[in-house]
Amino acid sequence: MNELTRKTDLYRTASLCLLLLPFFLCSAGHASGAGHSRMLGEILAKAEANYQNVHAFTAIFRQKTTSAATGTLSAGEARGRLYYERPRQMRWEYDKPEEQVFVANNQFSWLYVRAENQVTMLDAEKLFTSPLARTFFDGALELKNHFDVILDPIQSTQNMAVLQLVPKEEDPNVKLAYLWIDLQTYRITRVQTHDVLGNTNEISIESFTPHASLDPALFQLEVPPSATVLGADGREITAAQIQQLKARISSGK
Repeated sequence: MNELTRKTDLYRTASLCLLLLPFFLCSAGHASGAGHSRMLGEILAKAEANYQNVHAFTAIFRQKTTSAATGTLSAGEARGRLYYERPRQMRWEYDKPEEQVFVANNQFSWLYVRAENQVTMLDAEKLFTSPLARTFFDGALELKNHFDVILDPIQSTQNMAVLQLVPKEEDPNVKLAYLWIDLQTYRITRVQTHDVLGNTNEISIESFTPHASLDPALFQLEVPPSATVLGADGREITAAQIQQLKARISSGK
């Protein structure tokens, strides 16, 4: 794999994490106006009540992407464990298809790939190309402020509501999105987004567990023994620079 392809894959992985997570954090808001049924309003209100007081959570995730060009899954299905704590801290631990860890902490983010024993610092400006990802990563905001929401009558069942979301403002990363809401628990169990090119990104959440707080070490930069650390520019970072970087991440500055 050449350097350009490798860096493109790194940013694609990180961007998907930032893009899909917000839908599990946003509050739904109250539906109103033409085309919104009372049932939809009740679903949104109950789903919002589940998430508005969640400060931190852990979950098991399954993630898959489908390429519009080939109509096939890209690199199969990924899975692992997700950690999130407000404000602006998340950690995705992948165990399939390969072991890697993506962490975003305030203005810092990095990806560790075990097979390469390499940590790559990522450019936050490139990661937050989606206005929605930029906005939601700061905290929960109401869906109705950013999307037109309708209940999908074809995909919805007696036990599962499927909401169709269309962004009110153009976003190349999200042309259309779907949320699956369990009508027994009113938790969001699956999110699917479609970009302007027709590519599909989907994530399913299992074992969603709220927490008052999480171990701060989860969101700190830990460099495994003998691992190489690369800056966002692709240059190797010295041991002294790594220590300085750790201090900055720890202080949040």
